[in-house]
Amino acid sequence: MKISPLDIKKQEFAVKFRGYNPDEVHAYLEMVASELEDTLKKNLELDQKITMLEERLASYTRMETILQETLLTTQRTAEETKASAEKKAQSLVIEAQLNAQRVTNEANEKLMAVQREIADLANQRDSFSVSFRSLLETQLSLLELLDKKRDTQTEIAPIRKKADMTDAELEQIVDEFERKLADDKIGTRKGISGFSPRKEI
Repeated sequence: MKISPLDIKKQEFAVKFRGYNPDEVHAYLEMVASELEDTLKKNLELDQKITMLEERLASYTRMETILQETLLTTQRTAEETKASAEKKAQSLVIEAQLNAQRVTNEANEKLMAVQREIADLANQRDSFSVSFRSLLETQLSLLELLDKKRDTQTEIAPIRKKADMTDAELEQIVDEFERKLADDKIGTRKGISGFSPRKEI
């Protein structure tokens, strides 16, 4: 059974002969009631403070739990981000290597094509040079032949004119000249048959 300060103050005692002094007893009870009241007030304050501290402790505990969960989530996120970044970087490196290989292959193919075209042009140049040289030599030979023929005709008949020649002689000279021209044309066609216009690279 709990006793309050009011109960102590209202407590009555029976009066007996040669007993305690009632005033002293009441004064003492009054003092005990006051002390008990102060003690109860302090206990109430302490209970309130304990409750407040327990609430704060619970709040801090919740905050700690949240912080730990946040830290774990952050760590997991960081690890996932790192793994994703490493995977993406590896993918980019592989893609860059493939692109570099493709560009290198294309460059090599273009280089080989250019080299083949240069070789073809060099062959065409050499062929043209040979054909042109042959044509020039043929034309030079024709000129020398004509010069010799003219000199021979001049020596045999220096003052001979067309009117002095017979029709057979004229026809023979014309036939021989035409035959020579025909032979030169055939040789010219054979000489330049391998030539084609120069291609631009």
